[in-house]
Amino acid sequence: MNGKLAERQDWMNDRVYEWACLEEQARLNSLGRYYAGGKKAMIAIKAQDPLNPDGTPGREYTLRLEKALAVRRDLEVQGLRVEFATFGGVHKGCASTTLAEAGRNWLIDHGVRAEAIESFGTVFSGNDEDRLAAEKFAKDEGYAQLHVVMSAGQWDRARFYYIFCGWQPEFHTVTFLETKPRHSSVCEMWGGWAMPSFAAGVEAVEQETEKIRQRHLAEAK
Repeated sequence: MNGKLAERQDWMNDRVYEWACLEEQARLNSLGRYYAGGKKAMIAIKAQDPLNPDGTPGREYTLRLEKALAVRRDLEVQGLRVEFATFGGVHKGCASTTLAEAGRNWLIDHGVRAEAIESFGTVFSGNDEDRLAAEKFAKDEGYAQLHVVMSAGQWDRARFYYIFCGWQPEFHTVTFLETKPRHSSVCEMWGGWAMPSFAAGVEAVEQETEKIRQRHLAEAK
């Protein structure tokens, strides 16, 4: 990695400086795409269980989907063609519908063209959601902007994981108060699977991501 990407301040150790360089590279990547003349924007909607028994999104997930439509309206005013990505496998609440399908069906029911939605139905980890969205965005230079809709409690981990993937999206968060939210800022900041793994370095992020993935798979069974 080019060490000139970021200034190394005296308080930085090697791991922190590596992240500083990754952050700056992600900024440059995103800025370059923004001004490259692309005509599309992608909205990645982080999924949330549980679904309702009939396979429709629960209230917390629905709020994110509603937010995504509001974001779409703003992007269309800019003249961009908007596409969506939904994520998630079978979770608690409904054994016959994946989270990705539930989100896709909801969007179609609310006027989104089916061909404007790509669903990733075998995803169980939040980091995997971010990775797949980043890969989809990176492969298509027609995308000028990447937007992510999620819980407010997911912001910190998602931002760092997108930096890890080479991008800095625009985040749109939902604060859910009706029940205990499924994502806790406290756990994201101090839980061993979340922000501490980023502080431990890039390799630790991959190791913890795999642990998260396996935990979700086990819960789904």
